[in-house]
Amino acid sequence: MKKKILFFVAAVCMLLPLFVCACDAREAGSLKSITRPYIAHYECTEATLGNENLLDKFEYINVVLVNKDTMQIIYKPKNGKKQINETKYTFDNKTHELSAEVGIYGFKFKQSTIVENGKFTVSKQIGAKQLIMKFKAK
Repeated sequence: MKKKILFFVAAVCMLLPLFVCACDAREAGSLKSITRPYIAHYECTEATLGNENLLDKFEYINVVLVNKDTMQIIYKPKNGKKQINETKYTFDNKTHELSAEVGIYGFKFKQSTIVENGKFTVSKQIGAKQLIMKFKAK
């Protein structure tokens, strides 16, 4: 009887690595991806003000959702230095609406947008021109 139990335990121990290898932790996801998957680093893929392409003037424009309520807007003008603006934001898990008070070109405004499939668009009328900025998760 002891030999059968030892054989069974040995067989399980030898087969256990096969089952562990079959499970990929990257595929399983992290706690963050389950509870707050929107918290990410977003890069600007398109930015226009009227007919002007703003990305021609910047090396990059990024939005980083640091945690559940803090957001950073990080940008670097060409021939300029990196700037980081921090602000608070809210996110509605049911509607996927991201809202924040943002300052652009000396103007402050509250903006809301829907985050869908790791992408969102900011659209705002500034004077006579329309500002459109598209972001996607890195």
